[in-house]
Amino acid sequence: MQVFKSLAKETIFYGLSYSLGRLLNFLLVTTYLTHKVFVAEDGSLSLYQDIYFYIALLLGLLTLRMETGLFRFLSDEKSDSQSIYALLSQIVWLSCLVFILLLWVFQKEAFDFLAYPSDYKNCIFLACGIIVLDVVTSLPFAKMRYDKKAKRYAWIKLFGILVNIGLVIFFFELYLNSSQLTNLAGQSKIYFILLANLISSGVIFILLLREFIQGFKLADWSVLKKIFQYTWPLITITAIFTIIQNGYTSFLKFLLPGSTFENLQASDQLNATVRLAVIMNIFITAFNYAAEPFFFRHSKEDDARLNYARLNLFFVIACSIIYILTCTNLSLVSNFIGPGYRNSLPLLSVLLLGNIFYGIYTNFSSWYKLTDNTLMAAGISFLGLILNIILFIFLTPRLGTSSAAWIFLIVNIVMCVFSYIQGAKYYPIPYELSKILAYLLVAIGISYLHNQYIHMHPLLNIIVSIIYSASILYYAYKVEWKTNMQLK
Repeated sequence: MQVFKSLAKETIFYGLSYSLGRLLNFLLVTTYLTHKVFVAEDGSLSLYQDIYFYIALLLGLLTLRMETGLFRFLSDEKSDSQSIYALLSQIVWLSCLVFILLLWVFQKEAFDFLAYPSDYKNCIFLACGIIVLDVVTSLPFAKMRYDKKAKRYAWIKLFGILVNIGLVIFFFELYLNSSQLTNLAGQSKIYFILLANLISSGVIFILLLREFIQGFKLADWSVLKKIFQYTWPLITITAIFTIIQNGYTSFLKFLLPGSTFENLQASDQLNATVRLAVIMNIFITAFNYAAEPFFFRHSKEDDARLNYARLNLFFVIACSIIYILTCTNLSLVSNFIGPGYRNSLPLLSVLLLGNIFYGIYTNFSSWYKLTDNTLMAAGISFLGLILNIILFIFLTPRLGTSSAAWIFLIVNIVMCVFSYIQGAKYYPIPYELSKILAYLLVAIGISYLHNQYIHMHPLLNIIVSIIYSASILYYAYKVEWKTNMQLK
């Protein structure tokens, strides 16, 4: 019981900081930008998404998954925590230096590969600056998570996000007048957004100077090989999952029948709906932020595996409630995106479900981090990538942009299945699969039947959806919580 109270407290702190930050960013990107900035539906929203896909991909590669390496080796009682942190920090700094040198040498090849219009060159340089700053700040934030410095973590994260949002609003509301914004080219709009992001990342960098100083202390480089043996499969996994999660715009950019720019324009509707699906992803990522160090800290306890199974069940229950509240209020939720971007709303339920299975996969995969079997996880993710590519090649000509949502769902389900099978063999955890599937099917069934047969005023609709969710929550409390937590 105390273990779950500890996790709940950390999830609230990290969840509030992360989720509030993501919520503010969600309102900025999904609502403000689609209502105010990207109103021309000229492919700028898709190009914006594509740039941030590559930012996310390079963040995963250049951090070298040293955050998870930090959790893993700090949990080893024989490790010198200061030396490990210094070593991992210095590795990350070196990876950024190599990236800058490679970009300088191969910048023409990089621009040719991206296939962006020639006037986007300055945007790419700003994106690279964001990447470097975010990579070098990743280790300090990971150290805070492990050390349970949730308050410092939260206020720095939130302050950086507020600076970013404030600058975007300043650029588009004060620096530019209405007529200038209306006539502003898509390239200039994205440039201002990236500039705001770069400045906010620089502010965070300054606020973390204390942690950076600790990272330049004497390090023990003799354990470098051991660290990379653990993390290199995780680097592969991160890159593949970034492609599966966010690479759809690039796939569609090259596989749809039009020119690159026409394909980006065709993907605008899908990108707006994917932004709405972030509603689920906000909770899942906030949960994972707290859960990952939790798994390592409690891995040596006798009832650790049972706790992991309980945790996953409660996670699915929470996701099911979010799914119902979102899918039964589509008319309300649709207001978060501009009126010109709502044609792909029927795909929202598919994308939300794909995010849920991604979260379940993350929980199912905790075993490979705890047992150092990261190579097996890399195999699963590689299988997912191959399936992802095959499905895009096969389905895009038939389904167009909507293929991306269905592929996302299918790939995450397949990886869930394979991760569970492998985990059951190497690190058995007593997951209650029948209950997990039951809660998901109930959520899908309620949402589908409600949307098919019940039509009422939006306010009444909200009340009814809350009743659905409260009923499931009450049942879960009476049956699951009291049974699993042994409360009388």
